[in-house]
Amino acid sequence: MNDAQSIQFLNDIRRPLLALHKAILDHERAAYEKEFGPVTPAAFLQVLINGSGFRWLTPLSTVIANVDETLDDKEAETTDRVAAVEAVSGLFSADQPNNAFLPRYLPLLQADPAILHQHGQVSQLLRSIQAK
Repeated sequence: MNDAQSIQFLNDIRRPLLALHKAILDHERAAYEKEFGPVTPAAFLQVLINGSGFRWLTPLSTVIANVDETLDDKEAETTDRVAAVEAVSGLFSADQPNNAFLPRYLPLLQADPAILHQHGQVSQLLRSIQAK
């Protein structure tokens, strides 16, 4: 993958990743409120930050932050951008050892149509880079 392709991919994947993240958070908040009752957005944010039950989302949040940082860094090199692309791809790959994200994520694809839809958008972009 060359530099132009990696920049294009990172620009293209950013919004679908954010939409997927939001769909997951919406699903998780609904499940949390079903068990514990309604909470304010600020209270749920504290649960997300401090609750051990949501640590599985950290890899997705980290990848999104990495994409943003890489795109914003005017001094980033091709290797940095390619590494960011590989991090996105690796997050959704069962071939990655110790992938803490997938075991909790994959069942959500069957549980929530909104997550499945957003996953389709991300998957389509991931397939486009694998074809190159």
